[in-house]
Amino acid sequence: MYKVVTEDMKSLGLRKNPNVMTYELNKWKLEPTPMRGSIDSGGIWCCEKLSSAKTLKKYFEKRYGIAKVFECKIGEVLFKNSYRTKTSKIKLIKEIIIKE
Repeated sequence: MYKVVTEDMKSLGLRKNPNVMTYELNKWKLEPTPMRGSIDSGGIWCCEKLSSAKTLKKYFEKRYGIAKVFECKIGEVLFKNSYRTKTSKIKLIKEIIIKE
């Protein structure tokens, strides 16, 4: 799994998500109110494939600024589709350097 965050280690806040979280390397971050299903709130979203994370990173950087990609471990899966997974907790374990 992969998580894309801002340069200062915060969630991207896309889709007007007001619940911006700050992450630390090698520390679990828990969703305070986990909710199953595809709704945007109530979970932490990550990418299942590195290619999806690269696409999200490129999209964010084009519009807002620098983004970083991390390999991560996740907790309980709350929702999953073809490119994203919503989880109850996440731990960023290693930054992936993507060369353009």
